[in-house]
Amino acid sequence: MKTVIFQFEVVEGNYEKNLEKVQRMFKEHEPEKGSIVVLPEMWSSGYDLSNIRDHAFHDLEGVKDEIEKLAVEYGVNIVAGSVPNIKSGDDVLNTAFVVDSSGKFLHEYSKIHLVPMLKEPEYLTGGDASVETFDLLGDKAGLVICYDLRFPELFRDLALEDAKVIFVVAEWPAERTEHWLTLLKARAIENQCYIVGSNTFGKQPNGTTFAGNSIIVNPFGEVLAQGAADAEEVVEADIDLEYIAEVREDVPIFKSRRRDMYKFL
Repeated sequence: MKTVIFQFEVVEGNYEKNLEKVQRMFKEHEPEKGSIVVLPEMWSSGYDLSNIRDHAFHDLEGVKDEIEKLAVEYGVNIVAGSVPNIKSGDDVLNTAFVVDSSGKFLHEYSKIHLVPMLKEPEYLTGGDASVETFDLLGDKAGLVICYDLRFPELFRDLALEDAKVIFVVAEWPAERTEHWLTLLKARAIENQCYIVGSNTFGKQPNGTTFAGNSIIVNPFGEVLAQGAADAEEVVEADIDLEYIAEVREDVPIFKSRRRDMYKFL
């Protein structure tokens, strides 16, 4: 399973320029047919939160069509990062979605945990549906957004539903780079699945600098590919899903679980 992350600097508040970047990266780095291409969080607008309603799509109208076109044109599956989105009423959600290589819409998820440090709760509404697995290339996968990485319960729920790979789309700040890298590896190790973390880089007008370091981690916690902190690049690796069974046989944590002893259950 070839997995490709497009790491790029998001232009705050300019969907047209950001879409052009995505289209250019597809053209310049034409991904292998059948592969999975992953975009970062809020790639269409960045964290222009004071104007986020102006940047929001309505039930993904418009942006979904553009992603579906790219998926069909290049014959790839796209984990399309996330965008500001209005499902109903006035609430703006941070919504990620996935389409397959035929252009079929597979899955969407709206970020549950909003980031106090970036003042997300002042401008966005948290999703009201928990994480669910979805079928991707014949296997189960999961999708979460940025700050969700700090909540291991979500990852364990997905792993228990047999997610083989979990995608984390983010705009993660550079000041907490070590948290990003450590938590991604930890989620891979403790759930014995692949973790694919897609991030942006560059300094935004509000002063926030994003960490880059997009990364693909295997079920043993080994880094298969990692991007730089401050460069546009394609981060890619082949994911061997059969390796998951080998790791789980060698270190059988799921067989060793004592559900009767866990208070949070």
